[in-house]
Amino acid sequence: MRRQSGIIFGLCLLILATARGGAADSAVRVDVDFDGIVRTLDATMFGVNTAVWDATLDTPDSIASLREAAPLALRFPGGSISDQYHWASNSGAPAPAQWPTSFKNFMHVATNLQAQVVITVNYGSGTPEEAAAWVRCANITNHCKFQYWEIGNENFGNWERDDNVPAHDPATYARRARDYFAQMKAADPAIKIGVPVTQDYWYEPDRWTPTLLSTLKDEGVTPDFVIIHSYPELPGRESDATLLQAASGWPGKAAYVRQLLNKRFGPAAAGVELFCTENNSIPLKPGKQTTGLVNGLFLADSFGQIAQTEFKAFFWWDWCNGPNDASRETTNNNSASLYGWRNFGSYGMLSRDRYPAFYTFKLLQSFARAGDSIVRASSDNTLLAVYAARRINGSLAVLVINKSPADALTASFSIANFRPAPSASVYEYGIPEDEAARTGSGPQDIAQGVFSGAAPQFSRVFPPYSATVIAFSPQTAK
Repeated sequence: MRRQSGIIFGLCLLILATARGGAADSAVRVDVDFDGIVRTLDATMFGVNTAVWDATLDTPDSIASLREAAPLALRFPGGSISDQYHWASNSGAPAPAQWPTSFKNFMHVATNLQAQVVITVNYGSGTPEEAAAWVRCANITNHCKFQYWEIGNENFGNWERDDNVPAHDPATYARRARDYFAQMKAADPAIKIGVPVTQDYWYEPDRWTPTLLSTLKDEGVTPDFVIIHSYPELPGRESDATLLQAASGWPGKAAYVRQLLNKRFGPAAAGVELFCTENNSIPLKPGKQTTGLVNGLFLADSFGQIAQTEFKAFFWWDWCNGPNDASRETTNNNSASLYGWRNFGSYGMLSRDRYPAFYTFKLLQSFARAGDSIVRASSDNTLLAVYAARRINGSLAVLVINKSPADALTASFSIANFRPAPSASVYEYGIPEDEAARTGSGPQDIAQGVFSGAAPQFSRVFPPYSATVIAFSPQTAK
């Protein structure tokens, strides 16, 4: 009874709860304030990573899928490869002579989608001259107006290529970054340039960020933005329940970095933006959780949480790791303790199949877009996350994530400063759609329906392991 008409509201709630996985429990209190604006969203909050190894990126099918999922921002050339990637020759060890997807291919995709772009230039084995030539090619020769450029990727980590001496050293990085800033901005003064920071060094105290920022200050460089990557779990220690609460760490990350920026740069720190250009559950050895429903719910929850903070950008890792079975990792954590039926891992939202992360990312376009405002919303149950957006057109959307694997949860809503029309649109992705992908029977896409009980106070049941968007129109005066 997913697509209820609201003819007998109480009966519909009972039927829905039963059909979606059990009787509803005691009500969860949910408060939404339409006038309680938290922040406005930028297009860079709807980002995905693309990669030079994705041979399908610049194809009609891939572009059609990108249009469907509707990211508004793309990052290139792809994580750790960035510090060994030479854009002009489309090469770099340990690759073959050339990667399957070139910068020319990426330009074609990004400009067709009219996406914002983050480009990661080569710090580890590149030069400022190479980076400046890339800026000129993109923005002067080809008029792409790609605004955001970052110098290297996770250069604090020994997993990154770094030919500098000493390697992975924050002071060395900062002094070299000065030359990147100077030459890249000489090529195009309109660009913004970012540097990588970290809240921790893979669960050790941060030994990178304080020295990096202090040295940049001494070199007379104030970055336009700083970049955090977040992978909250470690391989072999994945836990569904832990992952579904991990997104609550975003406010702490924002506060930590902002404090360091203020300390090092004083009033100039106000102009430094915070970006997340990579987020997923685990930093290496992806297992079944990455291709399962729980990771899709984590994506939606991570977006909802980071959207409460000052972060200007949110990019999921990643779009597509490959078109077929070659992208699947079958020997990592496929424990029966983890929810899901795909006994393989992959960072991609899709390969030959679409994974739940594809659909929950697609769901976000029904919740909010660039220019919309996040407004205050709260739930008194940690298993039911609720986020709210005030759309540019004056409508209200709520994103509700039920993190319980078995229990339907009833939410009693109280909406302040907004009177909804009785009929609202509902978009939902959860267990039935994921099971349809397993069996090959039934609709696998986001379910759409109508909720006819909308009012300033109302109740609704949310099924287990589900992400739901309810889009309310304002009630028109009679």
